[in-house]
Amino acid sequence: MILNITYPSPKDKRDMAKVVGPSYNLMERIKMGGIGTSKLTIIEATEPIHNLLTLTGDTTYCHLECRKKGLVVGFQTTMKIYVWLIPYYQLSVYYNSGQMTIYGPKNSIKVKAPFNGSIDKKFIRKLLGLKSSATSRL
Repeated sequence: MILNITYPSPKDKRDMAKVVGPSYNLMERIKMGGIGTSKLTIIEATEPIHNLLTLTGDTTYCHLECRKKGLVVGFQTTMKIYVWLIPYYQLSVYYNSGQMTIYGPKNSIKVKAPFNGSIDKKFIRKLLGLKSSATSRL
């Protein structure tokens, strides 16, 4: 599900909480050592996301945030902020040679760290651990 949250309404917040769960509180974030990534460069995306990203000619960036029941991929184009919500049971992540591909329902996105860096492997392990524990409860 892709939402425009430039001006989030209470309905948008309810939809986000329903799909990916509530956000972690401050103490949980500290205990986990963080729940998100720094900015990542978007290399490729499927058509619905690509159409939103081509509105601007700038380099496109995104960030990832773990929630209790899913992953939030946030990105900005021109003056609008979008989020792609992926529940853990529909999430697939592949990491190869510094690039990470994220697959969700109907969409995928390929990202890499900007400026020839590498994606934090600690975050990937944390994400896969959260996915594993969330899907084992189903």
